[in-house]
Amino acid sequence: MHHELTVWSRGIIMDKEARDVSTCIATAARQLGYHAENVSDYVDDPDRTNCLVRRYARFDTEPILDRFVYENPHPDWIVLVEETIVKAVNFFRGTEDGKGVLVVNSAREPEYLLKFLPKHMLAKLNKLVVVDATGLAEQRGSSPWMFVRDLSELAFDRMSTEGAVERLAIGLGIAAPLIGALVAATGVLPVEVVAEVVADKDAMRRGAEKHIVIEYAAANPQ
Repeated sequence: MHHELTVWSRGIIMDKEARDVSTCIATAARQLGYHAENVSDYVDDPDRTNCLVRRYARFDTEPILDRFVYENPHPDWIVLVEETIVKAVNFFRGTEDGKGVLVVNSAREPEYLLKFLPKHMLAKLNKLVVVDATGLAEQRGSSPWMFVRDLSELAFDRMSTEGAVERLAIGLGIAAPLIGALVAATGVLPVEVVAEVVADKDAMRRGAEKHIVIEYAAANPQ
């Protein structure tokens, strides 16, 4: 069994959220006995405010041989930290037809989001998972343009990049419900095992319980 997770986010202001999703998935998989990797985006760096950035995790029952390949060649789990990315880039590049599980942080109806995917991307889609991670996360601070984090926390984020130790707990804010929705929708990693490595366990469980799934491939056979 092999899975590749690519998390798409916006540089600097949402970078930690992407790191937290990939880190928690890789850490939980490793604790369950899988071989796992968690890498940053060396392709698009240096990241800039609001520019697209990616974080990657992959895990397998067998040893991972491409440990120094930074991009996931065949991502089957894709997480969009904010909804406008759904129309910004081909995040299904390399995904096999009918295999992609797409998790989007949005309060919109899934059918509305599907309208932004062209036919060649819809062919890659297995499941669309929509979760209002912003609404389900614990509010911290008073800066809504950055979802649930205070502006001062960005300074800690910048000190946590490029292999440095994280200055803030891993799995806070909108990352927690996103992780919960991803884990519940895919069913590969047990929710409670993943919750052990997520800082905001309550918000993660809310995401696991309160998301919408469209089984696109099953409803639209090729």
